[in-house]
Amino acid sequence: MKYPLFITQHGELKRESNSLVFSGELIKKAIPLAQISEIHCLARVSLTSGAIDILSEKSIPVHFYTTKGDYKGSFINDASPRGKLHLKQAEHYLNPEKRAYIAQQMVQGIQNNMAFTLSRWGINPVKLNSISVEGSSMEELMGIEAQLWNLYYAYFGEVLGVKDFKRTRRPPEDEINALISYGNGVVYGLALSSVLKAGLDPSIGFLHEPSEKRYSLALDIADVFKPLYVFSTIKALIKNKVMKRSDFSRNKNSVYLSREGKRKFLEALTDTLRRTVYYKPWRRSMSYRFMMDYEARRLVRHLKGKSKYKAFKPWWR
Repeated sequence: MKYPLFITQHGELKRESNSLVFSGELIKKAIPLAQISEIHCLARVSLTSGAIDILSEKSIPVHFYTTKGDYKGSFINDASPRGKLHLKQAEHYLNPEKRAYIAQQMVQGIQNNMAFTLSRWGINPVKLNSISVEGSSMEELMGIEAQLWNLYYAYFGEVLGVKDFKRTRRPPEDEINALISYGNGVVYGLALSSVLKAGLDPSIGFLHEPSEKRYSLALDIADVFKPLYVFSTIKALIKNKVMKRSDFSRNKNSVYLSREGKRKFLEALTDTLRRTVYYKPWRRSMSYRFMMDYEARRLVRHLKGKSKYKAFKPWWR
């Protein structure tokens, strides 16, 4: 199985012979391209023309972020013509009934993953499960999603023993919010890779409105998997007392991860993404990372009329 590579040191990606090498401040390391699905640069990383050549040959996307974890842009080589699929995607977006169906399934998937993680942490998500995800308009569905997240944050605070936990953004105001914001940024990049690998247009989403700032379909897919990826990782870090006060930097009312804090989080996230569960229809195991890829592929099959898109629901216990 292939997995994402996270780079947290400033440096350069370059080609040496037929290999890709990262040269950083304290390290020079060959990158095993056969094992890499995508590269996420969470520090200042430059690419030489040779690196661009070999990454293009291997069809490995590279995503760039600010040092705070906000997505900046990507290098992607995808010369495959996908016009027919993109037209189908636009058709479903422009048809209110078709769009609402997909969006509702995505909200259901978010609720399913929220309930699953809470149950594994010993919380009975009865209030969360009581929320109906059926909406007649996009505004209503977005409102339902917001309601789910607000309740999930409250539950998550209870799990961590944080009384009256509140989600704060831009900037995050405490350590837990710093971890959530950083993790959400990375998972957005993972979702973008999954969408592109499936041949979809990332700018045409169904739950989120198209935007000039972010890819709306990547936001859609990312939201479904945040409970499994981000919050499960944070829970493990806190439970195992991995994070220390020195892993965060503070400035007035804002809190961000330090370089060491980023390294710890990404190491734990990689462990989460590598986790596998048995998938009976295939008679083999599926990694957490591949679940997101598979979700994008299932959406493609729906758009092409080959099968009905259904909300993602964890099948293991």
